Amino acid sequence: MADTLIRRCRPLLGTFVEIAVPAGFESAIDDGFAAVAHVHARMSFHEEASDLAALRRAPAGTAVAVDPHSITVLRIACDLHARSGGLFDVAVGAELVASGLLPQPPCHADGNWIGTTGDIVIVDDMHAVCARPMLIDLGGIAKGYAVDCAVEALAVAAVPQAVVNAGGDLRVLGDTPETVHLREADGSVIGAIELANGAIASSSSEYAQRRIGQSVASPHLGRNRQPIWADRAVTICADRCVIADAMTKIALADPALAESMLETLGGEIVARPVRERAL
Repeated sequence: MADTLIRRCRPLLGTFVEIAVPAGFESAIDDGFAAVAHVHARMSFHEEASDLAALRRAPAGTAVAVDPHSITVLRIACDLHARSGGLFDVAVGAELVASGLLPQPPCHADGNWIGTTGDIVIVDDMHAVCARPMLIDLGGIAKGYAVDCAVEALAVAAVPQAVVNAGGDLRVLGDTPETVHLREADGSVIGAIELANGAIASSSSEYAQRRIGQSVASPHLGRNRQPIWADRAVTICADRCVIADAMTKIALADPALAESMLETLGGEIVARPVRERAL
């Protein structure tokens, strides 16, 4: 399918988002990019106008009005937090800020960010509460969700087949298979799969580490919020990109747990780290 599609690319979500559709459906590409841009605006850690900024500004225990899409992603995060016994945690922004992997939010230098995803309360489809102070970073899970939203927008526009790729979070719409090359963190190709009507996501910690004094920080945290390291990328296929991306984080820390969860959620690990440990 790759050679028959019209491709457009824009910088969004901190990466390049590519949308590919058949000739004659180019006008729908803007609908896909609009869906991605909406998720970017509402769920960016960096934007002070985002829902995440509104949640961190509000006093603990206060209901905050947020976008329904943000509620959907927070619900998924809470569900994965419970299923993983707390391993999947989107309230790790404080650790990522401390390690320099995320910027310090303005006017929040002295925050006592002690909450976990388990302290997020979904009030209704437009309101959420952080029962304890926390810095939420939806990161990759929001990127995967944005890919899903773009695909849904293309489907509404009656696009019969498409590929949406946001920095490795990729989903294929339609029955025509797309060849997806599996890559290591250094860009080397380790294999390929044929993907139709499904999603795939990869994560690696090898080139995202940052040395701080005698320690090494990683964007991926395991049990007790300890940084983890794996010497190979992990790649997961699932029906939805939001699940594929989220499960890569769990698989980096605990491949056996991820495999068990995917039996229920649907999906599989198609490339796994051969060695993982705490930094």
